[in-house]
Amino acid sequence: MRALFALLLLCVGVGLSPLGWAQDSAVSQTPDVRMIFDVSGSMKANDPGNLRASALQLAATLLPSQARGSVWTFGSQVRNPLPDGKVDAQWRRRARSLASQLVDYQQFTDIEGVLRDATDAPGGKRHVVLLTDGMVDLPGSGEEKRTRDTASRETLLTSLAPELASRDVVVHTIALSHNVDRELLERISQATGGLAAVAETPEALLRAFLDVLERIVPSDQLPLEKGRFDVDDEVEGFNALLFHDEDAPEIALVGPDGERYTRDDHPDDMLWQSNPRYDLIRVPEPQVGEWHIEGPVGRDSRVSIESPLQLRSDTLPPTLYLGFDVPIDAWLAREGEVLKGDTLPDDVRLRGALRGLDDETLASTSLQAGDDGHFTGTLAAPEEAGNARLVLNADSDSWQRERVQGVNVVTPVTATLNDDATQVTLEAQHPRLNVDNTQISASLLGETLDVVPDGERTWQVALPEIDPEQSVPLDLDVSVTLDDRTWSIALPALRLNPEARIGVSGADFDSDGPRAEALPDDDTAATQEEESDAREEGNLTALAGALWNKAGDEWQALRPHVEPYAKRPATWAVFAALLLALVLMWRLRRRSRRRHHRRRHEPQV
Repeated sequence: MRALFALLLLCVGVGLSPLGWAQDSAVSQTPDVRMIFDVSGSMKANDPGNLRASALQLAATLLPSQARGSVWTFGSQVRNPLPDGKVDAQWRRRARSLASQLVDYQQFTDIEGVLRDATDAPGGKRHVVLLTDGMVDLPGSGEEKRTRDTASRETLLTSLAPELASRDVVVHTIALSHNVDRELLERISQATGGLAAVAETPEALLRAFLDVLERIVPSDQLPLEKGRFDVDDEVEGFNALLFHDEDAPEIALVGPDGERYTRDDHPDDMLWQSNPRYDLIRVPEPQVGEWHIEGPVGRDSRVSIESPLQLRSDTLPPTLYLGFDVPIDAWLAREGEVLKGDTLPDDVRLRGALRGLDDETLASTSLQAGDDGHFTGTLAAPEEAGNARLVLNADSDSWQRERVQGVNVVTPVTATLNDDATQVTLEAQHPRLNVDNTQISASLLGETLDVVPDGERTWQVALPEIDPEQSVPLDLDVSVTLDDRTWSIALPALRLNPEARIGVSGADFDSDGPRAEALPDDDTAATQEEESDAREEGNLTALAGALWNKAGDEWQALRPHVEPYAKRPATWAVFAALLLALVLMWRLRRRSRRRHHRRRHEPQV
């Protein structure tokens, strides 16, 4: 065992082995991974705990030793603090030492520049992981800056992304914060075959980073339920990646025989790496039976395994589309050979499922066995956009296998409102859609609008004049004819005048989710606050006037009953106290709102 331990240390240095040993041959051939971290000033607020460093440490631990890796940072300048190199002990140590460089903040966000520099070096298939919290934001001012930003964004979509795809460069994007240009990141990932992940909070960053890593280096897993998992006699080793809160109590791992292992008390051949937000434990030659974990086991924890019995599938797509079913083809293999006929266990069962990030099952199906050993089935079309996970599960009476892959669910057609709000551009995102097989209808407040083709995959909708004080939804429906089948898809409504005072019923978001908007500066925020206060005072005055008039109408009828009480001093004291309380509550609310708006935001200049 000590010889094995020495060999493991030689392979992975101070860190641990990769997340899983049994990888698909298509992705296990020396992956080249280039990690790009946004260091623009807004990251101070969106990642105050520098969880980017924890994500980088996780990647340094999980990347296989035969991989190549590099680390890049960008704001107004592009830097390469860890150049391309083989992932070995020295590379891992250098990656773990970069935490301080991830908080060396700069102005601006040059996404095009960093993608060009990080992918410039020649090579085979490359995986780029781009983490950002903003949008294209180049130096300059006024109209010149807006023109430069727009041109760079357009270049990314129409020129650079297709070029990267032709060079076998896969770009995985991680969007952090609500201010991110999510549509841009999604379209870059779709064009290059990568995953577009979203981390709504800094705490979700590790989950998003892990979803991307598992796209690059997939692995078989054992189902982990309520801190328990079953190890069968074909499992040669497992990695338990256990997430937890920063101040969580110490975790213990308990074997089938009841023996308890901790970070400070475990055998030499068991490797245990502890981080404030996760523990990673490698156990070679584990005992057969049920293992369990004592202590908090956070969501997204998992147990990956090494085993000659493997669950395999065709490449699971990183992007799914609303309204489109998901075909699945999976099989079991032992040491690379597909199990079929007599080699396939009689009691084996395979299932496919789509789960939300909260582990809720959104769709599921049983896979049917064919004579060639492949199991096939179709998942029902997803109904909600956002990140999710495709899960394959195989089990028999004596073993279980699971494979999990992150996916991004998007609309098959995007809708974009032009600057003067007179026209909407619709563009097909699903690769098979075009103006010949796709019909789109649009309606506004019950009025049908003309949808005019404008190219092979785009349409235009001219909008009538709309009251700027009224927020209304533009309803969009898509009819698709493919493979001798026709079906309809209702797109999320596009909200027109979303900031208007009066809202008309309908979905309160556009077709791609929230639009990226620049953060207001202090002067703008103060002006907005004054305008808001003025509106609020006007509303209160109008409300008070309406109530006074209503009270006058009712007074004559109630006067004989109320007049005796009005002569009592206690009645007027109670009335005065209530009025004073209302005034104080209003003043406190104004002060609270002003404090909120005066918080300093890092500028997106």
